[in-house]
Amino acid sequence: MTTYYAQEAKHVLTSNAHDFETLDEGDQAKYNHVDCPNGMDNRERLYVKNLDGAFMWHCHNCGDSGYYRPKETVRSIKATTRAVVSRTPIPDYKDLTKELDYAKFKVEGQLWLGQYGFNESLVNQFRIAETDEGVVLPIFNDLFIYGYQIRRYNKAPKYLTYSKQRFSFLECIAGIRSKPLIIVEDLLSSYKLRYAGYPTLCLLGTKLDGEAQRVLSMFRTKRVVLWLDDDIAGHAAAKKLFVDVSPIVPNISAIFNHQPKELSLEILKDMEL
Repeated sequence: MTTYYAQEAKHVLTSNAHDFETLDEGDQAKYNHVDCPNGMDNRERLYVKNLDGAFMWHCHNCGDSGYYRPKETVRSIKATTRAVVSRTPIPDYKDLTKELDYAKFKVEGQLWLGQYGFNESLVNQFRIAETDEGVVLPIFNDLFIYGYQIRRYNKAPKYLTYSKQRFSFLECIAGIRSKPLIIVEDLLSSYKLRYAGYPTLCLLGTKLDGEAQRVLSMFRTKRVVLWLDDDIAGHAAAKKLFVDVSPIVPNISAIFNHQPKELSLEILKDMEL
């Protein structure tokens, strides 16, 4: 019996369960495991289940299992994120959050944060919390919280954003700007980069509004790096941001790689940008 992960697990799904991505959260379906190593299965003994967005499968013909979680790219986040604008004040972060102790988060929250290397120290430093709906990710302007994004459990859209501003800014340690400002699109990436010593500007998307431009102006004599997703949407966003940012910060460059949240803190700390 073998357990497969990542692309190997995905291959079994795409070869045998072509509609697996249509399974709703918690649903399970059975398929023929036609390329089963124990001989072709025509009795639907390949079981596939959607568990919090990850697809787990097990074949009762050969005993093999698999775990595949589609990559949570910036593009997919933007497609399932809804910003909430209300005529009434949104709940304050301190009133919304019900759990601040990472050890007491629901398993779903611990697994989601853990896959990106978030431990108790990181969770505490950036005041990541939990409510009944899901994980609460604060939106900062340096030391102050101006809103939050909720990564919800088992609901669509997966993300809801409540904020008084359209960006999150985290200054570098003690205001010493020896490292370039890094512009990213998601909050977990901004937290990890800040923990590694980089000032970060998270756009919560790709639009650079007037308030974000004022933050950028503080770095007009420094370097700025765009770190966007390596797909068509990320490249298109980089071209537009280059046009918007260049008049404010002449020294700008871009990298396209794994999202920062997917890299270890050791790699982030040892980077030479």
